[in-house]
Amino acid sequence: MKRMNFVVLLVSLALSAQAAQDLRFALQAEPKTFDPLLVEDESSEAIRYLTGGTLMRVNRLTQELEPALAVSWKVTEGGRTIALQLREGVTFSDGTPFSSEDVAYTFRRLMDPALHSATGDSFRSGDGSLEVKTDGTRRITLRFPAPVAGLDRLFDQVAIMSARSPKKELAVLGPFRVKEYKSGSYVLLERNPNYWKRDSKGHSLPYLDSIRLDIEQNREVELLRFERGEIQLINTLAAEHFDRLAAQSPQ
Repeated sequence: MKRMNFVVLLVSLALSAQAAQDLRFALQAEPKTFDPLLVEDESSEAIRYLTGGTLMRVNRLTQELEPALAVSWKVTEGGRTIALQLREGVTFSDGTPFSSEDVAYTFRRLMDPALHSATGDSFRSGDGSLEVKTDGTRRITLRFPAPVAGLDRLFDQVAIMSARSPKKELAVLGPFRVKEYKSGSYVLLERNPNYWKRDSKGHSLPYLDSIRLDIEQNREVELLRFERGEIQLINTLAAEHFDRLAAQSPQ
């Protein structure tokens, strides 16, 4: 829960922090993958939440399931089948159009046992294969081998991938896209110019231009950099570090 709250905080800041144009914080380990369907570690999860677009999203404040790339959905057969109506006018970060073909591709790949996806395991509840039926570019029905508990809420974990883009996992539907990665040093994310969300005034989101995720395993160094203003967020704090910061900023 602590890890999930952190990545949700990142998304919230990225979408709403209008005063700043850039954000910087530290990852405590090297991301193991940029493939959103293979995420298991905390660093990769943070990147997935900042770059990946999902069909539905669980609001962590209200715990309500909210529409995202899917504008509506209906679960039937006790949680075995879900029919979705997809949002129109959405494109991936590289300009590739988003359609039911991408959802079909993502879930077929996710449910392939050869992929060994931990996310895919959440949808496995019986023997058999996933059945996919598309109806044009905006409607799709997924039928799983057996009923899945809380089926629609699990979609919050699945970042949709492009079936056609040559950029593979680098073509994304979330607020940011990977611009640069230097192993052992940092991951630089830049604003996705094709992100579909807008604020209440019609302005394109996110407000931030970039997020730099420095790879820093030394917690003391991370704290010192935070104190100097070189990074703006810290994931977790030891009790003594919290007391130290609280003493410096009692308000």
